[in-house]
Amino acid sequence: MRFPARMYRILAAGAAVALLTLAIAACGGVDGDDDDSAAPAAPAATQAAAEATQAPSRARPVQAAATEAEAAEEAYEAEATAAAAQEAAADSGSCANCATARQQGSTNTTQAAASVSEPPSQRPSPGATTFQNYGRTPYVKTSTDAVSTFSLDTDRTSYFLALAWAQSGYAVEPDSVRAEEWVNAFSYDYDQPRDDRSFAITSDVVQHPLGGGRHLVRVAFQAPHVRDDVPLNVTLVLDASGSMSSGNRVAIAREAAEAIRNSLGSDDRIAVVHFTTDVIDWYTVEHSRPGNEDVAWSIGQLAPHNSTNVQAGLDLGVRLADEARRERPDAYNYVILMSDGVANVDTTNPFAILDSSPDTDHRNPLRLITIGVGIENYNDYLLEQLAQHGNGWYRYLDTTEQARETFSRENWLALSTPFADQARAQVTWDPSLVSSWRIVGYENRVTPDHTFEQNRREFAELPSGAATTAFYEVVLHNETRRGLATLGEVEVRWVDPRSGDTYSQAALLEGRTDAPFDAGDQHLRFGAIVALASDRYSALSVQLEGAKIDIAGLGADMTALRAELDSLYERMSTLQSYHDFSFLLERMTARVEELGGGSSGYSQ
Repeated sequence: MRFPARMYRILAAGAAVALLTLAIAACGGVDGDDDDSAAPAAPAATQAAAEATQAPSRARPVQAAATEAEAAEEAYEAEATAAAAQEAAADSGSCANCATARQQGSTNTTQAAASVSEPPSQRPSPGATTFQNYGRTPYVKTSTDAVSTFSLDTDRTSYFLALAWAQSGYAVEPDSVRAEEWVNAFSYDYDQPRDDRSFAITSDVVQHPLGGGRHLVRVAFQAPHVRDDVPLNVTLVLDASGSMSSGNRVAIAREAAEAIRNSLGSDDRIAVVHFTTDVIDWYTVEHSRPGNEDVAWSIGQLAPHNSTNVQAGLDLGVRLADEARRERPDAYNYVILMSDGVANVDTTNPFAILDSSPDTDHRNPLRLITIGVGIENYNDYLLEQLAQHGNGWYRYLDTTEQARETFSRENWLALSTPFADQARAQVTWDPSLVSSWRIVGYENRVTPDHTFEQNRREFAELPSGAATTAFYEVVLHNETRRGLATLGEVEVRWVDPRSGDTYSQAALLEGRTDAPFDAGDQHLRFGAIVALASDRYSALSVQLEGAKIDIAGLGADMTALRAELDSLYERMSTLQSYHDFSFLLERMTARVEELGGGSSGYSQ
């Protein structure tokens, strides 16, 4: 039996002193989670500058070669084995079956460590931050495989997390960079669809800004704005562990939770769960109207306590959400986890956490949204994977102002109104025109080609009005480089959230192969610079032991991309997003130069 929240308020004041005393005795304060025995495996030290000069040959940016065939051949030979392994791993089966394999992957946990190579302007990476090194997508010859299949993606956390790091004086961690999330962090002013039942698909072809006889192909999917007339069941799962005491994490989470509550309508329902070492029962509020005073009271009680049992919080959150779904079957259902992701009690693997509370109703799924807060002591990998395989999306919040803006009524109505579930795309290249190709980013979104026919939970949900952009680097046959050409076609498939029916839509990939890079509009050029810069910077991650990183080539690419960005100043300088990315690119370029020893100033 659960007593009303009002009764717990009477006890709360007296219990607070006792709880505080217990918390201090257990963890020596609330500077961090107290359960050392249940903590994750000891993190590896931050890579030293000398170590950062080694990486797999497939991580080396493809530089201008004597011919495009030489560049593609070099990349293909170096990457063929890795690509085959990646495809086999992706095809290994269901989420539950792949949990062990993924857990044993190359998760990279870093600790802040002093290094003589770090300049005063960029501190080492924050302590105890966990990212996953997904490698980099390889070049593939069309004679071997002319088809590229990937899940669409609207996440943008990787970019905003890197921006928060740089603005706090930290060097951006290469493993944190997922190029597709950088690209999709920006608006590109795409044309809107002709109706509210289909995408607007855009494609462009331009010559590569980094040369080498290559081209860039952009393909973009713009979802329509759809009516928000479906009621919502929202379950807030709030992290009340000790690590949330760092910085303003609790304030941000409270602000976001309150903004969501205020954005809900009278037909919506909201529940609240707090968790630390276990669920804090006296703060639990089952689904009620958003104006219910118990809901507001519970949100206001969020505070740091002990350890982090994400599994316990989500288990209860999913149970409450499922009960609300059965009572209100016509509503959309969202479970929103707000946390720094530092799980250290019970199950800490994202796939095992999802398996502990499986959602078997695929006709009206529970959509798991993860909201990350904090810089140091932060687990990006857990939060990103929970959202990707929980049929939801992932956001990062750095300030209370950002929390209010992200979940303002206008933004929340769009984010909480899905247009497409399980959305994925498949590009088929014409081998007579395209010699080789690689997708920029999307490393953990690439999927075996045959899965395109399947409806799978790990494929993305796209909210109303959302856009997804992908860039490809391609090498064309010589005879293709003259005028207008159709390089292939793209098909997108998705599930309608209301009816459960599957839809598909196709378009040609065409453009002028003789169009120089600066012939593209500012949005195309800006997006390409973002894609290539983030992709090149991620090459700093060590992927194969003993391999070398072409630091000089990487530095040349970053410098060239900075020059391209500077050329857009007059057109884009009124946008804050332009200045933010310009600052970030400057910091990343300086980091690459630093690892390469900098320039002597003399000619070669």
